[in-house]
Amino acid sequence: MIIKGKSRGGPKQLATYLLRADTRERVELLELQSSAGTLAEAFQEWQLIAEGTQGRRGLYHAFISPHARYPMDTDQWQRAVTILERELGLDGQPRAVVLHESQDRQHIHVVWQRTDIDTMTMVSDSHNYDAHERASLALEREFGHEIVPGKHAKRGIVDPQALRDQVTALYQASDTGASFQQALDDAGLIVAKSDRRDFVVVDEAGDVHSLARQIRGVTTKDLRAFMADVDRETLPTVEQAKALQKDRPTPEPPALAEAPETPRPVDGGSEGVPLDEALRTWHAEDMRRLAEFHAAELDRRATMLDEKIAARLEKSDARRTEALAQYDAQAERSTLARIVDRVIGVVAPAWAERRQAERDEARQAAVNALDRERTQEITRLDAAKRGELADLAERQAEQTRTREAQFTEELTRRVRDYEEAQRFAAQLAEQERQRQEAMQQSHSPGPEPPTRAR
Repeated sequence: MIIKGKSRGGPKQLATYLLRADTRERVELLELQSSAGTLAEAFQEWQLIAEGTQGRRGLYHAFISPHARYPMDTDQWQRAVTILERELGLDGQPRAVVLHESQDRQHIHVVWQRTDIDTMTMVSDSHNYDAHERASLALEREFGHEIVPGKHAKRGIVDPQALRDQVTALYQASDTGASFQQALDDAGLIVAKSDRRDFVVVDEAGDVHSLARQIRGVTTKDLRAFMADVDRETLPTVEQAKALQKDRPTPEPPALAEAPETPRPVDGGSEGVPLDEALRTWHAEDMRRLAEFHAAELDRRATMLDEKIAARLEKSDARRTEALAQYDAQAERSTLARIVDRVIGVVAPAWAERRQAERDEARQAAVNALDRERTQEITRLDAAKRGELADLAERQAEQTRTREAQFTEELTRRVRDYEEAQRFAAQLAEQERQRQEAMQQSHSPGPEPPTRAR
């Protein structure tokens, strides 16, 4: 049973990934311990709570994947989550559980809130790989599954089939060794140099794999030729790659631009307009300007990403044109071969046509392969663009919610202060009135004295 996981941020991206509907997998939300209406809202709340502790990675995301020959029922999935939760020290923390099911196997994703509300501290994620393997071993023994060797409590906790699928797909979508290395790095895999001439790849858990063996249908000799444009001397050693994986931080998203703020009304409001009404009018205008600013920021970011994609595709197209030119140069017939073709065309025209058709078919296959690579690259670039824009929109929405909350708090405070000031002014006015009245009474003339008798 494979269990992997790590602390992370990016609540919106994670929710989108877990509920994605663009694959052949069936997706089912098994559990959500939150009052939020959606998975994305729950993750955003959990991340927001973490930021109150100065934490950046407020979520812990793990997946549990038994072998296809061991189907699991609902009670077993629940038991698996409980045991892993205990080993990670996340007992009692809010969580979400999502089931992914393909034709031949199932796995679940579990996401916990890392912040302990009682202490406002983050649950430690130290030695999490050990915890994964302890949970995996306990579940294999309890359920009677074959024990998968691991590196810590066991050895090598990597799903070989999933890793080969991933690396093979990245290889097939890359047109050079350098682009393949970059694609692996983007996927969290670091290419390193072994003691021999071979290339190896180090996964996020620090496990080392022969790169050639992870690519179906490719030999070590083929891989060396494909990676010819990668300078081995610039690659890290295995130990350096392990250290890089251990210390690799979660990338920070680009900072939000400074949003505009509308000048606030004075405490008394405008002439003839109560303060609360003046504040609500001001807030409506402030939010309108903020929405316009967010829309413009999204447009700017989309334009910038489109320009980056266009530049990337321009370089890729140049490489593909060069690759096709090299193919044509290699396929160009020598003088003797052209003479033989003419002779064959005279004595056996049908055979000559078949030979030319085979050459045309081979060239078209090369063109089709280059076209497929371009389509796959466009798909990857568009997916990255959508993810970045979705992250920006999520952070903008959080900025909007923050400003709404600040307005509600400010409205309550300023109206309360204004009303208290009015009451105090009224009290002072009443005291002054009473004082003036008392002074008038103390200085008023008394009754006329009696007249004396003559």
